[in-house]
Amino acid sequence: MERIEIIDTNADNILEYGVCGYKNIKREGYPEKIEWLKDRFPEGMKIKTLYSVEDGNQGMIEYIPGEYCWRPIEAIGYMFIHCIFVGFKRAYKGKGYVTLLVDECLKDAVKEDMQGVAVVTRKGSFMAGKELFVKNGFEVMDKASPDFELLVKKLNKKALSPRFKGDWERSLSQYSKGLTIIRADQCP
Repeated sequence: MERIEIIDTNADNILEYGVCGYKNIKREGYPEKIEWLKDRFPEGMKIKTLYSVEDGNQGMIEYIPGEYCWRPIEAIGYMFIHCIFVGFKRAYKGKGYVTLLVDECLKDAVKEDMQGVAVVTRKGSFMAGKELFVKNGFEVMDKASPDFELLVKKLNKKALSPRFKGDWERSLSQYSKGLTIIRADQCP
């Protein structure tokens, strides 16, 4: 059995535990991510690292109060999950570690007297699939093209539900036809 710890990763220990499994400060995009995170911690950003005594970093969850989230949603009063993953090594997949990380987020949402927890999922790569959240009591609250879904686990059943912001077609019209690459320090 793996010996697992959940580490509160913060500005003081981020270089020790890394982000997204990376600890090499010279890796392209990594220094920018570290600086971005240091600016987010005062806004309430939390990172919990799934740490194996034997194998090191095996996953993480990154979340922030909804009013500061970096997704086109309205989720004031909710905790918002930006990123979650488990399993640099296959041995760590399918063992309930994602649920441990989601539970950490839920505990912080309760501690901070929030309305619930929200997350955006999709079928494409680099985004968590909705199944792991549905399994943990989340429900689909809103959808956006092409296949984005906003899932929520309410702690206060009477609270207003988060939703996607604005007119997607109008937002997309600012970009020309063809390939447009948008880069952010959040996820280099």
